[in-house]
Amino acid sequence: MKVSKADIRLFRTLSQKKVRQTERKFILEGWRALKEVLNSSSKVETVAVLSRYLEDPDYKAILSKLAERGASIKELSEIELNELADTVHAQGVLAVVHQKSYTLDSVRFGPAAMVVAVDAVSDPGNLGSIVRSSDWFDVDALLLGRGCVDLYNDKVLRSTVGSIFHVPIVESVDLPGTLGMMKDQGFVIVAFSGDGKQAYTTLEPRGHSIFVFGSEAHGVSREVRSVADVVVRIPRYGKADSLNVGVACGIVLAHARAERENTKGV
Repeated sequence: MKVSKADIRLFRTLSQKKVRQTERKFILEGWRALKEVLNSSSKVETVAVLSRYLEDPDYKAILSKLAERGASIKELSEIELNELADTVHAQGVLAVVHQKSYTLDSVRFGPAAMVVAVDAVSDPGNLGSIVRSSDWFDVDALLLGRGCVDLYNDKVLRSTVGSIFHVPIVESVDLPGTLGMMKDQGFVIVAFSGDGKQAYTTLEPRGHSIFVFGSEAHGVSREVRSVADVVVRIPRYGKADSLNVGVACGIVLAHARAERENTKGV
């Protein structure tokens, strides 16, 4: 079955944030990300693919599994793909995927839970890196404060390389209020800033922790800092002016996960 005019219209309109928010759907590009969907409970509505992949055994197996889960597999032309794909070198496949909605009440926190909170990070690549690191180090939840770049922005999606399907992500969070509530529930709030009085490595492993990272331009906001139990820094040894927030998140989570492993989750 070939893509219809209605399919093409949907692909085009989902490039707009307001349409994605209304429809609660987004466009996914590439085979690697599409394979990650199979390891999640996310619903794929339509897959549009170049004809040459329909007979390739490896790709055909992926498409068959998606079809078994209810996806409609349709053929599109090179011209249609180039018109719709965001990347210069499209990988021959596009998919319409349903967004998943998480709330704090729907997140299951394990022992010594790790949560990442993001305060107004606007760069798509940085947010994508944070999602990917959160997946790698198996955080319990990722909280996106108001003012963050749209999670389903095409550049964010590419940067996550499919990790968006594996991390519970709560969007549009009122961070000061939510962090204050979670603090009352026993979470330790750790904010990261270049002017922190102590290094993050001096923190003792604790129970439930929330690591807060701020925007590239302004850092963690004053309102969020006021809720934090402690403001810490990542020590600088060289001459770089600043540290990319996505890199900073990875450094912190690697240390926190190692500390939890060494203390057996205590």
